[in-house]
Amino acid sequence: MSEDKAKNQAQKSNSKEEAPELSPELLDRIKNPAPIDNTILNQSPEELKGNPAVSPEMLDDR
Repeated sequence: MSEDKAKNQAQKSNSKEEAPELSPELLDRIKNPAPIDNTILNQSPEELKGNPAVSPEMLDDR
């Protein structure tokens, strides 16, 4: 059984090596995301109404 686990782990580590390279710009956006306030302020009214993170009071302010 331990041999099977070792083979599965080896296959998993090999699949990580085959992953495509991400651009530096994309990596920077992942590591340093935009502040949530800016993201919410940039959403359209339709997106805000469908966003569960936005309270009704926030919708009234716009």
